[in-house]
Amino acid sequence: MTQTALHRRIAEHAGPWSVSGPALEIGAAALADRDWARDAVVWLAEAAVHLDQIMMAQDCTLVGGTHLFRLYETADAAALQERLARHAIWSRIFPYNPRWLRLGLPGSRAEFGRLREVFNA
Repeated sequence: MTQTALHRRIAEHAGPWSVSGPALEIGAAALADRDWARDAVVWLAEAAVHLDQIMMAQDCTLVGGTHLFRLYETADAAALQERLARHAIWSRIFPYNPRWLRLGLPGSRAEFGRLREVFNA
C-alpha cells in the first residue's frame, strides 16, 4: 500500500476531527472528575453571560453560540476583528456575512480584563 493510500485510509477512519491519544486521556480524566466537570459547566455558563454583557455594551447583538463560543452581529465585523487583534484577541469573521463575529469565551478573569481594556482604550 502506498503512503498516499495509507493516509487516505487513516483519514477515512479518523474523520475530520481526530484527537491525539494524550488529549483523549486528559479529557477522560477531566470528565471523570465530577467536581471539576460541574465547576467547568458553571464557569462556562457564567462566562457566556459575562461575554454577552461586554459585547452588547459595544452595540453587538447575540446571534447564537454555545458555552464555548458566541456569535455576534455588529455593524462592521472586520473592523471589530482588527481592533481585537491589535490586542491579541483572536476572533472569526465570515465571508458570507460581514456583520458576524465569533469569539471564544475568555478562559480566565484576566482574559476578560484584557477584553474590557480593548473597549476602554
